[in-house]
Amino acid sequence: MLVVGILLIAANLRAPFTGVAPLLGMIRANAGLTTTEAGMLITLPLLAFAIVSPFAARVAREYGLERSLFAALVLIGAGIVVRSTGTVWCLYLGTAIIGGGIALGNVLLPSLLKRDFPDKTATLTSAYALTMGVGAAIASVVAIPLARVFNSDWRLVIGAFIVLPIVTALVWMPQLRSRTSPSKDTATPPHGGEVWRSALAWQVTLFLGLNSFVYYVAVSWLPAILHDAGFSSDKAGSLHGVLQLSTAVPGLLLLPIVRKMKDQRAAAFIASIISAVGLFGLLVAPSLAMV
Repeated sequence: MLVVGILLIAANLRAPFTGVAPLLGMIRANAGLTTTEAGMLITLPLLAFAIVSPFAARVAREYGLERSLFAALVLIGAGIVVRSTGTVWCLYLGTAIIGGGIALGNVLLPSLLKRDFPDKTATLTSAYALTMGVGAAIASVVAIPLARVFNSDWRLVIGAFIVLPIVTALVWMPQLRSRTSPSKDTATPPHGGEVWRSALAWQVTLFLGLNSFVYYVAVSWLPAILHDAGFSSDKAGSLHGVLQLSTAVPGLLLLPIVRKMKDQRAAAFIASIISAVGLFGLLVAPSLAMV
Protein backbone atom coordinates (compact mmCIF):
# COMPACT_ATOMS: atom_id res chain seq x y z
CA MET A 1 0.00 0.00 0.00
CA LEU A 2 2.90 2.34 0.64
CA VAL A 3 4.20 1.80 -2.91
CA VAL A 4 0.69 2.27 -4.34
CA GLY A 5 0.36 5.49 -2.36
CA ILE A 6 3.74 6.73 -3.61
CA LEU A 7 2.80 6.08 -7.24
CA LEU A 8 -0.59 7.75 -6.82
CA ILE A 9 1.03 10.82 -5.27
CA ALA A 10 3.41 10.90 -8.25
CA ALA A 11 0.40 10.96 -10.58
CA ASN A 12 -0.75 14.17 -8.82
CA LEU A 13 2.51 16.02 -9.46
CA ARG A 14 1.86 16.99 -13.10
CA ALA A 15 -1.65 16.15 -14.25
CA PRO A 16 -3.54 18.92 -12.36
CA PHE A 17 -1.75 21.70 -14.23
CA THR A 18 -0.41 20.14 -17.45
CA GLY A 19 -3.94 18.91 -18.17
CA VAL A 20 -5.02 22.55 -18.49
CA ALA A 21 -2.90 23.19 -21.62
CA PRO A 22 -5.35 21.58 -24.10
CA LEU A 23 -8.08 23.81 -22.62
CA LEU A 24 -6.16 27.10 -22.78
CA GLY A 25 -7.94 28.22 -25.95
CA MET A 26 -11.34 27.51 -24.42
CA ILE A 27 -10.41 29.22 -21.15
CA ARG A 28 -9.05 32.28 -23.00
CA ALA A 29 -12.23 32.63 -25.03
CA ASN A 30 -14.65 32.16 -22.13
CA ALA A 31 -12.74 34.13 -19.49
CA GLY A 32 -11.53 36.87 -21.83
CA LEU A 33 -7.83 36.31 -21.12
CA THR A 34 -4.95 37.53 -23.24
CA THR A 35 -2.21 35.13 -24.32
CA THR A 36 0.03 36.40 -21.52
CA GLU A 37 -2.71 36.02 -18.91
CA ALA A 38 -3.42 32.48 -20.11
CA GLY A 39 0.29 31.67 -19.93
CA MET A 40 0.26 32.63 -16.26
CA LEU A 41 -1.86 29.53 -15.59
CA ILE A 42 1.26 27.47 -16.31
CA THR A 43 3.72 30.01 -14.88
CA LEU A 44 2.12 30.32 -11.45
CA PRO A 45 2.75 26.69 -10.39
CA LEU A 46 6.40 27.07 -11.41
CA LEU A 47 6.74 30.21 -9.28
CA ALA A 48 5.15 28.29 -6.43
CA PHE A 49 7.75 25.55 -6.93
CA ALA A 50 10.52 28.10 -6.51
CA ILE A 51 8.98 29.71 -3.43
CA VAL A 52 7.71 26.63 -1.55
CA SER A 53 10.33 23.99 -2.37
CA PRO A 54 13.10 25.40 -0.12
CA PHE A 55 10.79 25.08 2.91
CA ALA A 56 9.49 21.56 2.19
CA ALA A 57 12.18 19.76 4.21
CA ARG A 58 11.56 22.03 7.22
CA VAL A 59 7.83 21.31 7.07
CA ALA A 60 8.49 17.55 6.93
CA ARG A 61 10.87 17.68 9.89
CA GLU A 62 8.32 19.62 11.92
CA TYR A 63 5.17 17.67 11.09
CA GLY A 64 6.47 14.37 9.70
CA LEU A 65 7.04 13.21 6.15
CA GLU A 66 3.80 11.24 5.85
CA ARG A 67 1.61 14.08 7.12
CA SER A 68 3.39 16.63 4.97
CA LEU A 69 2.71 14.54 1.86
CA PHE A 70 -0.94 14.30 2.92
CA ALA A 71 -0.97 18.08 3.31
CA ALA A 72 0.39 18.32 -0.24
CA LEU A 73 -2.60 16.31 -1.48
CA VAL A 74 -4.98 18.54 0.49
CA LEU A 75 -3.43 21.64 -1.09
CA ILE A 76 -3.70 20.17 -4.58
CA GLY A 77 -7.33 19.24 -4.00
CA ALA A 78 -8.18 22.62 -2.47
CA GLY A 79 -6.49 24.39 -5.37
CA ILE A 80 -8.53 22.39 -7.89
CA VAL A 81 -11.76 23.35 -6.12
CA VAL A 82 -10.85 27.05 -5.92
CA ARG A 83 -9.63 27.08 -9.54
CA SER A 84 -12.88 25.63 -10.88
CA THR A 85 -15.23 28.15 -9.24
CA GLY A 86 -15.24 30.25 -12.41
CA THR A 87 -13.92 33.71 -11.51
CA VAL A 88 -10.62 34.78 -13.00
CA TRP A 89 -8.97 35.62 -9.68
CA CYS A 90 -9.96 32.20 -8.29
CA LEU A 91 -8.53 30.62 -11.42
CA TYR A 92 -5.14 32.16 -10.60
CA LEU A 93 -5.38 31.63 -6.83
CA GLY A 94 -6.32 27.98 -7.21
CA THR A 95 -3.50 27.44 -9.68
CA ALA A 96 -0.99 28.90 -7.22
CA ILE A 97 -2.32 26.69 -4.40
CA ILE A 98 -1.96 23.62 -6.63
CA GLY A 99 1.61 24.66 -7.35
CA GLY A 100 2.36 24.85 -3.62
CA GLY A 101 1.03 21.34 -3.05
CA ILE A 102 2.97 19.94 -6.01
CA ALA A 103 6.14 21.66 -4.77
CA LEU A 104 5.87 19.81 -1.44
CA GLY A 105 5.38 16.52 -3.23
CA ASN A 106 8.23 17.16 -5.69
CA VAL A 107 10.72 17.54 -2.84
CA LEU A 108 9.39 15.06 -0.28
CA LEU A 109 8.39 12.06 -2.39
CA PRO A 110 11.95 11.32 -3.61
CA SER A 111 13.08 11.71 0.00
CA LEU A 112 10.61 9.00 1.05
CA LEU A 113 11.91 6.68 -1.68
CA LYS A 114 15.53 7.16 -0.64
CA ARG A 115 14.75 6.62 3.02
CA ASP A 116 12.39 3.64 2.88
CA PHE A 117 13.66 1.86 -0.24
CA PRO A 118 17.42 2.50 -0.36
CA ASP A 119 18.09 -0.72 -2.32
CA LYS A 120 15.33 -0.10 -4.86
CA THR A 121 15.60 3.64 -5.35
CA ALA A 122 16.43 3.42 -9.07
CA THR A 123 13.58 1.00 -9.81
CA LEU A 124 10.99 2.96 -7.86
CA THR A 125 12.22 6.28 -9.25
CA SER A 126 11.66 4.90 -12.76
CA ALA A 127 8.17 3.71 -11.77
CA TYR A 128 7.50 7.10 -10.15
CA ALA A 129 8.60 8.96 -13.30
CA LEU A 130 6.50 6.68 -15.50
CA THR A 131 3.44 7.21 -13.29
CA MET A 132 3.88 11.00 -13.48
CA GLY A 133 4.09 10.78 -17.27
CA VAL A 134 1.11 8.44 -17.58
CA GLY A 135 -1.02 10.57 -15.25
CA ALA A 136 -0.19 13.73 -17.17
CA ALA A 137 -0.76 11.98 -20.51
CA ILE A 138 -4.21 10.75 -19.46
CA ALA A 139 -5.16 14.25 -18.27
CA SER A 140 -4.13 15.71 -21.63
CA VAL A 141 -5.94 13.08 -23.68
CA VAL A 142 -9.26 13.24 -21.80
CA ALA A 143 -9.44 17.05 -21.44
CA ILE A 144 -11.16 17.78 -24.78
CA PRO A 145 -13.54 14.77 -24.67
CA LEU A 146 -14.56 15.82 -21.15
CA ALA A 147 -15.16 19.35 -22.42
CA ARG A 148 -17.63 17.92 -24.92
CA VAL A 149 -19.38 15.91 -22.22
CA PHE A 150 -19.67 19.07 -20.07
CA ASN A 151 -20.84 21.26 -22.99
CA SER A 152 -17.54 23.16 -23.20
CA ASP A 153 -17.73 24.21 -19.55
CA TRP A 154 -14.01 24.35 -18.73
CA ARG A 155 -14.77 24.82 -15.02
CA LEU A 156 -16.31 21.36 -14.79
CA VAL A 157 -13.45 19.84 -16.77
CA ILE A 158 -10.68 21.20 -14.56
CA GLY A 159 -12.84 20.50 -11.51
CA ALA A 160 -13.03 16.83 -12.51
CA PHE A 161 -9.31 16.50 -11.71
CA ILE A 162 -10.34 16.53 -8.01
CA VAL A 163 -10.92 12.77 -8.28
CA LEU A 164 -7.18 12.10 -8.39
CA PRO A 165 -6.11 13.77 -5.09
CA ILE A 166 -9.22 12.43 -3.30
CA VAL A 167 -8.48 8.82 -4.26
CA THR A 168 -4.80 9.29 -3.42
CA ALA A 169 -5.57 10.82 -0.01
CA LEU A 170 -7.83 7.89 0.87
CA VAL A 171 -5.10 5.40 -0.06
CA TRP A 172 -2.48 7.43 1.85
CA MET A 173 -4.46 7.83 5.08
CA PRO A 174 -3.10 4.65 6.76
CA GLN A 175 0.39 6.21 6.54
CA LEU A 176 -0.70 9.06 8.82
CA ARG A 177 -0.11 6.81 11.80
CA SER A 178 3.59 7.42 11.21
CA ARG A 179 5.34 10.70 11.84
CA THR A 180 8.89 10.31 10.59
CA SER A 181 11.58 12.67 9.35
CA PRO A 182 12.73 12.89 5.72
CA SER A 183 16.06 11.50 4.59
CA LYS A 184 19.10 13.55 5.56
CA ASP A 185 19.91 14.51 1.96
CA THR A 186 16.50 16.06 1.25
CA ALA A 187 16.93 19.28 -0.71
CA THR A 188 17.29 22.38 1.47
CA PRO A 189 18.26 25.98 0.63
CA PRO A 190 22.02 26.25 -0.03
CA HIS A 191 24.02 27.89 2.71
CA GLY A 192 27.66 28.77 3.07
CA GLY A 193 29.86 30.33 0.41
CA GLU A 194 31.37 27.27 -1.26
CA VAL A 195 28.39 26.30 -3.44
CA TRP A 196 28.03 29.85 -4.76
CA ARG A 197 31.65 29.83 -5.96
CA SER A 198 31.40 26.45 -7.70
CA ALA A 199 31.46 26.68 -11.50
CA LEU A 200 30.03 23.16 -11.72
CA ALA A 201 27.11 24.11 -9.46
CA TRP A 202 26.25 27.05 -11.73
CA GLN A 203 26.59 24.90 -14.86
CA VAL A 204 24.25 22.25 -13.46
CA THR A 205 21.81 24.91 -12.28
CA LEU A 206 21.72 26.64 -15.67
CA PHE A 207 21.45 23.33 -17.51
CA LEU A 208 18.50 22.17 -15.43
CA GLY A 209 16.89 25.62 -15.57
CA LEU A 210 17.12 25.83 -19.36
CA ASN A 211 15.95 22.24 -19.72
CA SER A 212 12.90 23.05 -17.60
CA PHE A 213 12.35 26.23 -19.63
CA VAL A 214 12.13 24.21 -22.86
CA TYR A 215 9.87 21.57 -21.29
CA TYR A 216 7.36 23.97 -19.77
CA VAL A 217 7.16 26.11 -22.90
CA ALA A 218 6.38 22.96 -24.88
CA VAL A 219 3.93 21.57 -22.34
CA SER A 220 2.13 24.92 -22.11
CA TRP A 221 1.71 25.78 -25.77
CA LEU A 222 2.02 22.58 -27.83
CA PRO A 223 -1.78 22.10 -28.16
CA ALA A 224 -2.23 25.70 -29.32
CA ILE A 225 0.68 25.39 -31.76
CA LEU A 226 -0.69 22.15 -33.23
CA HIS A 227 -4.22 23.59 -33.45
CA ASP A 228 -2.87 26.56 -35.40
CA ALA A 229 -1.02 24.09 -37.65
CA GLY A 230 -4.32 22.45 -38.62
CA PHE A 231 -4.72 19.66 -36.08
CA SER A 232 -8.11 19.06 -34.46
CA SER A 233 -8.44 19.78 -30.75
CA ASP A 234 -8.69 16.03 -30.04
CA LYS A 235 -5.54 15.27 -32.03
CA ALA A 236 -3.64 18.16 -30.44
CA GLY A 237 -4.66 16.93 -26.98
CA SER A 238 -3.57 13.39 -27.82
CA LEU A 239 -0.17 14.57 -29.06
CA HIS A 240 0.18 16.64 -25.90
CA GLY A 241 -0.42 13.39 -24.02
CA VAL A 242 2.31 11.71 -26.07
CA LEU A 243 4.68 14.50 -25.04
CA GLN A 244 3.87 13.86 -21.37
CA LEU A 245 4.25 10.10 -21.74
CA SER A 246 7.54 10.40 -23.59
CA THR A 247 9.08 12.32 -20.68
CA ALA A 248 8.89 9.12 -18.61
CA VAL A 249 10.63 6.87 -21.15
CA PRO A 250 14.22 8.13 -20.59
CA GLY A 251 13.84 7.53 -16.87
CA LEU A 252 13.01 3.89 -17.48
CA LEU A 253 15.77 3.32 -20.01
CA LEU A 254 18.58 5.61 -18.94
CA LEU A 255 18.46 5.89 -15.15
CA PRO A 256 20.17 2.52 -14.54
CA ILE A 257 22.83 3.42 -17.15
CA VAL A 258 23.46 6.99 -16.01
CA ARG A 259 23.99 5.84 -12.43
CA LYS A 260 27.00 3.81 -13.64
CA MET A 261 28.52 6.59 -15.78
CA LYS A 262 31.51 8.41 -14.36
CA ASP A 263 30.88 11.43 -16.57
CA GLN A 264 27.37 12.57 -17.52
CA ARG A 265 28.32 15.46 -19.81
CA ALA A 266 27.75 13.44 -22.98
CA ALA A 267 24.29 12.37 -21.82
CA ALA A 268 23.37 15.99 -21.03
CA PHE A 269 24.68 17.17 -24.42
CA ILE A 270 22.76 14.49 -26.33
CA ALA A 271 19.56 15.28 -24.41
CA SER A 272 19.88 18.94 -25.39
CA ILE A 273 20.45 18.07 -29.06
CA ILE A 274 17.37 15.83 -29.06
CA SER A 275 15.26 18.68 -27.65
CA ALA A 276 16.61 21.05 -30.31
CA VAL A 277 15.84 18.59 -33.10
CA GLY A 278 12.30 18.10 -31.77
CA LEU A 279 11.59 21.84 -31.59
CA PHE A 280 13.08 22.42 -35.06
CA GLY A 281 10.91 19.62 -36.42
CA LEU A 282 7.77 21.23 -35.00
CA LEU A 283 8.80 24.51 -36.64
CA VAL A 284 9.48 23.20 -40.16
CA ALA A 285 7.27 20.10 -40.34
CA PRO A 286 4.38 20.30 -37.87
CA SER A 287 2.56 17.55 -39.78
CA LEU A 288 5.17 15.16 -38.37
CA ALA A 289 4.44 16.30 -34.82
CA MET A 290 4.15 12.71 -33.55
CA VAL A 291 7.85 12.16 -34.38
